[in-house]
Amino acid sequence: MSPRRSHRRGAGTASEKQEWPPEDIRSMEQSVGRAPSVHNTQPWSLVIRDRTASLYERSEVSLEQHDPAGRDRRVSCGAALTNLFLAVRGTGWEAALRRGPSAEEPELVGAVTGAGRREPSVLEGQRFRAIARRSSHRRPFHEQGLAHVAREALLAAGGSSGVRARWITGSAEARHVAELLGYAARVHKKDRHYQRELAMWMLDRSGRAGDPGSGFDGDDLAGEGVPGVGLTTSGTRLPDEGKLAEWIAAESVMVLCTDSDERSDHFRTGEALQLAWLTATSLGLVSSVITQPLHLAEVRRGLRERLGLAGEPHVLARFGYPAPVPGQRRG
Repeated sequence: MSPRRSHRRGAGTASEKQEWPPEDIRSMEQSVGRAPSVHNTQPWSLVIRDRTASLYERSEVSLEQHDPAGRDRRVSCGAALTNLFLAVRGTGWEAALRRGPSAEEPELVGAVTGAGRREPSVLEGQRFRAIARRSSHRRPFHEQGLAHVAREALLAAGGSSGVRARWITGSAEARHVAELLGYAARVHKKDRHYQRELAMWMLDRSGRAGDPGSGFDGDDLAGEGVPGVGLTTSGTRLPDEGKLAEWIAAESVMVLCTDSDERSDHFRTGEALQLAWLTATSLGLVSSVITQPLHLAEVRRGLRERLGLAGEPHVLARFGYPAPVPGQRRG
């Protein structure tokens, strides 16, 4: 059975001549299944042979209105590759990573080979354990800001895999971002085809595979504050852009960029995004991701020009402490 035939059947695992211990294979499968994905579609397949685990993009999984170019699908696959790598390391294997795609395997996201036994580092262990706890937080954060050491750790993680990460800083940059997010929200709110696909997804979400809290942009449509403009329904009440700018300035919002806008850049962005997300989780922080506005070329161009970015922006990621839920008892 060839890898290409295996992965086209859908999300899952194909294997033969296995040399991984069964418990390690289960850990890989579970870790990959917990990766965030656009609308929780899990647009990848895991194929295991001998002591190599390969992840493939399922390009047939598409969202015509919400992800027309497949950008979020590929970011999702990159996030799953980070989880796969950490699962191999977390179970005590030396991990050799080979990134795709290639001419021979155009749908390859990446492959991880176990090259012998080696215990994970403390940081790798923390990130691996965070996979099971990570979720998307589409609500306002606690007013407590992030410590400098936490911001530096997140910036280092987000700047991995050849990705450039930087914080949105100052009131002027926050105002620029607010204007662009507000523009995208108005465009999407008026788009009947976009809203129809969103409504169909909302009806179908109960039957989706995967962790209901694992996706980005659409896992909690009751988002408030900054995330409220990340994914807008026809009934979303858009905030005043001045107030939105104040919220952005008060949060820790990171933008992830790459030098170009190729498929491999989207995969790498997903890798770095997930590494930063898991780092945040291990530090007791929460996060959510905004990608829908960046599907509009004019929004990406606006971010490049107004923020002076050296590359192509793909993702905005928010990090903070969770605010107490009204009425929630403190333990």
